[in-house]
Amino acid sequence: MEMTEQELRERVRELAPFHHAVELPHGVNTHVPDMAHRGVERTRVNTLMHHGWPQLLAAYGGSLKGLRVLDVACNCGGFSVEAIKAGADYVLGIDIVDRYLDQAEFIREALDYDNLEFRNIDVADLAPDTVGMFDVVLCFGILYHLEDPVRGMKAMSNITKRAMLVDSNLMRPKYGSRFIRNRSLWKMDVVGVGEVISESTNLWRQGSSCQFAPTERAVLDLLGFLGFAKVEFLPPVEKDLESRYYRRERGTFLAVR
Repeated sequence: MEMTEQELRERVRELAPFHHAVELPHGVNTHVPDMAHRGVERTRVNTLMHHGWPQLLAAYGGSLKGLRVLDVACNCGGFSVEAIKAGADYVLGIDIVDRYLDQAEFIREALDYDNLEFRNIDVADLAPDTVGMFDVVLCFGILYHLEDPVRGMKAMSNITKRAMLVDSNLMRPKYGSRFIRNRSLWKMDVVGVGEVISESTNLWRQGSSCQFAPTERAVLDLLGFLGFAKVEFLPPVEKDLESRYYRRERGTFLAVR
């Protein structure tokens, strides 16, 4: 049963803040300015729809029609929705935070997408016999959180038939940055209990964690190691992206078999 505008607005405020701004029926948007914690909650989806997404679609002739898409660490599902809108035959979004999945399921119901599914699955549990194979895998905002990035990316690669779009924080030291960027290096950070916690992201942390920020070269080399024949860093040439892309503190990569 379709929700009224008032029901949608009430539910959005109940579940807010959302990390992705998603347009719902009746002109309702999941981004609620007075409940947002960071500007990125408004810009996240829009940035990647202008940077990275067009290159992915181009690899498939302009759409994802008839394809199976996996959205890893989907959060509230903003990119899963965009994959459906791009024509995907089926989209699976996975995350390990119940709140994100509750938000995602609400969005799915509001948009009435019966070919979109959200499930609580850890990256380590991804395998052909658990989720099947996918034409496209979206790996946004998860690589630099993995305690074992090679094993995690290998699990994603093993279920990727053709293309993977990766968006990640990057190691970008102030000094010797060009020298560092051109080497396959990873910067390790130990995040303590209660650190870097917000109401829209990082809710998956239950304790201290060890994570690794890669250089551009490290991501390129890792994707090549995983068997992708064509791997490219996508330079931020578009206007009005999040500033971290122009500083190369964040980067997007397209890998194709």
